[in-house]
Amino acid sequence: MRPLIALLLALSFPAAAHAVESQSWEGWIVGEPCADRLQVADCPLRYIDRPVLLLEDGRALAFVVAEGRAVSPAEVDKAYGKKVRIQGGLQDGVLQPVQLEVLEVSGERKFFKGCL
Repeated sequence: MRPLIALLLALSFPAAAHAVESQSWEGWIVGEPCADRLQVADCPLRYIDRPVLLLEDGRALAFVVAEGRAVSPAEVDKAYGKKVRIQGGLQDGVLQPVQLEVLEVSGERKFFKGCL
């Protein structure tokens, strides 16, 4: 019985070494070309197919976006150009998100008769 437990423990350590440590990352979701120019405002929607997280220090982190994953394309669409917090870990230089939280809310536009 003890050799079996020792074998199971030995096999579990390499798996733990490859696990990604979860961290919190804050920045703006923009297209990759906009991140290269450090442009947050007015980043064209045509770059939404290559989203990255632009950090305050100017670094850009690619992250995993897919249907059925923690961050879906619909969530990226809603958060595009806004400040967000992504929780997850880095694996081979790519952010593996487990949660996306939008920190910046869009202002609700109110009109009054004087605008007409």
